[in-house]
Amino acid sequence: MSEANDPRDADARALSQALREQEQQAPVPDVSDALQQRLQAETRDSGALYVLVQVLLFGALLAAAVWYFWH
Repeated sequence: MSEANDPRDADARALSQALREQEQQAPVPDVSDALQQRLQAETRDSGALYVLVQVLLFGALLAAAVWYFWH
């Protein structure tokens, strides 16, 4: 059987065409609501209290490192 008449090539082409058609018909999800909720959560987390806690944690880590190396 020659390569041009190989039925496996036709099957592969048909499968690939079917997958392309299915992909084109699939609805694209709307993620704008999820992104807006994520942005709102990130904005809440970046408030003054969050920054204060981060600074305190970093200060405690720095103080522990200084104490460790001096003792």
